[in-house]
Amino acid sequence: MKNWFLAVTWLFTLAIAYWAGLSESGPSTSGQSPEPSKYPTAVKPAESSNLMDFRTDSLGFSQTEELVSSPSAPLQPVASDEVSQGSLGQSPAERLLSSNPVERLQAFTEILKTPTVDSIRLARDAYESLPGGPGRFSELKVLAYAWGQVAPTDALNWAKEQQHWDEHVASGSIMSGWAQVDAGSAISWAKDNFEGEDNPYFIGIISGLSETDLPRATDLMTELPYGRIRGRSAHILFEKAWSMGEDMAIHWAENLPEGSLQNFAYGELGEKVAREDMNRAVDWLNSIEESEIKVAVSEDVSREMARKDVQQAATWAHSLPEGDSKYKAVEEIVKFWSKKDPAAAAGWINQFPSSSKMDPAVSTLVEQILPKDPEGALRWAETITDEPTRKKLILRAEKKVKEQKFPPSAPSP
Repeated sequence: MKNWFLAVTWLFTLAIAYWAGLSESGPSTSGQSPEPSKYPTAVKPAESSNLMDFRTDSLGFSQTEELVSSPSAPLQPVASDEVSQGSLGQSPAERLLSSNPVERLQAFTEILKTPTVDSIRLARDAYESLPGGPGRFSELKVLAYAWGQVAPTDALNWAKEQQHWDEHVASGSIMSGWAQVDAGSAISWAKDNFEGEDNPYFIGIISGLSETDLPRATDLMTELPYGRIRGRSAHILFEKAWSMGEDMAIHWAENLPEGSLQNFAYGELGEKVAREDMNRAVDWLNSIEESEIKVAVSEDVSREMARKDVQQAATWAHSLPEGDSKYKAVEEIVKFWSKKDPAAAAGWINQFPSSSKMDPAVSTLVEQILPKDPEGALRWAETITDEPTRKKLILRAEKKVKEQKFPPSAPSP
């Protein structure tokens, strides 16, 4: 009886110890907030069936409240010995300088996950000791992004001391990190420190801002003047919207100002859908009324179809109803086909009656065959109906023909 009692007591004690151990080893939620996701896309279960429950802004664009995360709290420096004794192991400096690029980048990412003055100093010193060149660009992006969240103006002064591409990569990442914690200050600094309209600092700002406030980032992009910076920024924002789901990307495109930006967004949508399901992309294209948007979608769908099967793309484009979207598809297919098989592309063009709508496709063929077959390019150039384009290409072709017949004499020894 006594032995039975002792056995029960022992088992009970083990059970209590096991339960207590599970409680202590599990994730603690006391006094802590969950770290916000870098790419927040979650929708509350009760709202998951209503993807159009959006927060609107001045553009008319909107996004779910769950998609907007707030900037991080102010960052405080920690003692350097705390950095070296963190989760990086016994020798973080060695890992930061590892010859294994995966291990090295992982060390940079870990030490800068919660950036401080001291962790940035440690990472900067490690980065500067690495061999120069693009082989350390990944580490530079992580360092510059983190530094931009802690001391952006100091980081930008450091970036100006780097080589051309290093400075370019660093400044963009710094502005991205800065925009996530204080977009207003980043925008003001960018305006004060660049003369001209095509301000490259806005690429980084818009990229960073898109992580926390996509509508505001979109507004900022639409305010930029037409040019390379606005184009690159639009591409960044489209990719961000697409990463949130096709419905979000469609909604983002629908609420852009009509014109080049909206046409670009719909064209990108056409390419994405075509890569996933060509039949669905074609059905979507057929459902769109003839317009600039349909032309943009046709351009990207036909390009993707030509990459997969140029003969199928040619048959499809030839069967399309008359309209600008059809001839844009023809032009894109010729652009691809003439690089692979110019004779086949030329034979296909001959199936269409000569017209001004075929001029872009013919011009594309001329440009492609001009270096190797200038006489053939000349004959094709003469069929172009647009007079300025015809004259320009004829002159180029005639010049190339003369160069082939009368090559420049070798210089005297």
